[in-house]
Amino acid sequence: MSNVPPAPEPQGSQPAYQPPTPGDSAPPPAPQYSAPGSYPAAPSNYPAAPSDYPTEKPKGSNKLGLIAFVVALAAVVIGSIVAYLGGQSLGTLIEYTGTSGTVDANDLPPAAQQIAASGGLLTFAGFAVFGVLALWGFVQGIVAVVKKRGRGWGIAAIIVAVLGGVIVSIIWGVGFAAGAAPYISA
Repeated sequence: MSNVPPAPEPQGSQPAYQPPTPGDSAPPPAPQYSAPGSYPAAPSNYPAAPSDYPTEKPKGSNKLGLIAFVVALAAVVIGSIVAYLGGQSLGTLIEYTGTSGTVDANDLPPAAQQIAASGGLLTFAGFAVFGVLALWGFVQGIVAVVKKRGRGWGIAAIIVAVLGGVIVSIIWGVGFAAGAAPYISA
């Protein structure tokens, strides 16, 4: 007697495994794999590239980067001038400060309130003009660097646009100090 259990019933449409019987044809041999380092060369179905094919794109005009730099520089110059005027106007309000160093808007005469309003608007306008133009120069500078159309000018535009906010703020402070100077007692 054999100790082999009977084969289970096939499930669904899957045929049951039938062991080979003597006289049947042998199964095909398993494929022989070569070592990973010995891959055959890929067949070359494409002709060689022509010798006059350009290896790099032709260099574009540097106007894109130059325009970005000019716009970023204009942002700093125009923003600084307007912010200086706003700071100078607001600096004159130091005359109305009390011993605490604060200004109460209700105690200001109408002329001083007008100065405060115009100084605030000039300050806002200076930083707004700087912000809009600097953003334009910054984005166009990035595009110029990526497209390689005035890369050096584009990098300079990015640097000027980023650092320009500090410059405009310092110029505003200088304007404020210039406006307050006549009213500060040493």
